[in-house]
Amino acid sequence: MADAESIAQQNPGLDTKHDSAGAKHPATGGSGNPQTGEPFEHAKPDAHQRLDRKDERSHPNALEDAQRVEKLEKEAEKEHEDALRHPTAAAKAHGNKPSAGAVKDEKILDEEEEELRKKDEAKKQSAEAHKSKHH
Repeated sequence: MADAESIAQQNPGLDTKHDSAGAKHPATGGSGNPQTGEPFEHAKPDAHQRLDRKDERSHPNALEDAQRVEKLEKEAEKEHEDALRHPTAAAKAHGNKPSAGAVKDEKILDEEEEELRKKDEAKKQSAEAHKSKHH
């Protein structure tokens, strides 16, 4: 890997003070950690105010953060939906015995799902029976 001085000698028009202003490391020629070449990790939660117009993050960094947050929100929403479908899951995940109410709720949900499955099956059978045989 070349050092900053040799890069400056090879590129006389390169202004290392301004060309690399936080965007690229002069020794590596890329962004991120100069020792490993790996991109920097995201800042700690609440280090940036996501809707702050004065935040100095670049547009691609702001977009990447928005995508990361959207992914986290989708995961949280999925976990919430799973918790609603399986009321006893939270207690079991923490090694506790589910409450009687949670057990009853889960039983009711299972019965409703079974009933809906039977109704869908009956609809399919009815549609099959009513198909015109003269096609």
